[in-house]
Amino acid sequence: MYAPIGSLKRGENLVTTGGEAIVDGTSVPGVTQACATCHGVGLTGGVGAMPPIAGRSASYLARALYDIKLGTRSGVAAQIMMPTVQKLSEDDVIAIVGYVASLEP
Repeated sequence: MYAPIGSLKRGENLVTTGGEAIVDGTSVPGVTQACATCHGVGLTGGVGAMPPIAGRSASYLARALYDIKLGTRSGVAAQIMMPTVQKLSEDDVIAIVGYVASLEP
């Protein structure tokens, strides 16, 4: 899979911290929340019915994130994910799926 230069590092930040940054010594919240909050440590399965996502196909992950963001994927899990994906840009999604797809399942 091709990933733009720097996107895996950016994806790691988004996945592990939600995109939080430290600016002039002050914590600035990110655009999302850490994926492990629901998908578990190592993203290998988490809370309730939240599925493992580590090592899944980048195209599958991107499609899932876009479908949730657009409201075309329904169900309880999609409703839970909706606020998590609302502020993600296309570049955010590319970075996230590149990083998550690179992980060992």
